[in-house]
Amino acid sequence: MAPPLSSWLQGFRAVSAPRRSLVCFPYAGAGAAVFRDWASAVGSDTELLAVRLPGRESRIGESPLHRIGDAVPALLAALEPLGDRPLILFGHSLGATLAYATARALVARGHSPALLAVSGRRPPHLASRRPPVHGLDDAAFRARLATLGGTPPEVLACDDLMELMLPMLRADFAMSDAFLEPDPPPLPVPILAFAGAEDTEATVEELAGWERLAGAGFQPAHASRRPFFPARAARGDCQISDDGKFMKPLSSVDILFDGKSFDENNCIR
Repeated sequence: MAPPLSSWLQGFRAVSAPRRSLVCFPYAGAGAAVFRDWASAVGSDTELLAVRLPGRESRIGESPLHRIGDAVPALLAALEPLGDRPLILFGHSLGATLAYATARALVARGHSPALLAVSGRRPPHLASRRPPVHGLDDAAFRARLATLGGTPPEVLACDDLMELMLPMLRADFAMSDAFLEPDPPPLPVPILAFAGAEDTEATVEELAGWERLAGAGFQPAHASRRPFFPARAARGDCQISDDGKFMKPLSSVDILFDGKSFDENNCIR
């Protein structure tokens, strides 16, 4: 396993001369490990880096963050050693918001990502249809986690484990619940938005709202029918083409990159 570039990024295999980096942002409550199996499926010249927020995995002793804005400066610092290498940012649910905020900050620094891929998350200008989750009492919060399906039942049933995890989980949901940009300008970045037909947290129609932010091309795609598909993508064909212009399908979760390519201006053809 390749050593992490920083506490914020985890690499799972060494890539001697990567042509691009695929940076993956996990959903609320998850860590870098949720993307471990993707590393063996991307091309040999693609470096997969998974984001690890404070308060989980090897960073469990650190205080979790409650605002997207608190995470972005550290993420930029972690990505800086990659230099001018093309970046593909992928995020699911909360991770999509983190990936978006990171993309916007990179654009402001003059290093636009080659692609922003989002899944399971409404665009930042659309307010959530559900009330905030992070302020619920413990019983109601755990019940809400159960309905979302991202936390194993045996974990929810273990009081000692939940006592350890609740501060991190609440912080993640506070981060997710609070993020809203009423009138964001378009990004000069192509956006690929994955919609799950049965995902009630972010509907197909809501995912289409990302087009408003895609100043360099937009492509909707059908992904897993269920939420939390990164954890189920273990044996997919998560590959980026040899010319570095598109990603092939993650077949195990029905993600259809389907030969999307980009011109010299990073616009989707």
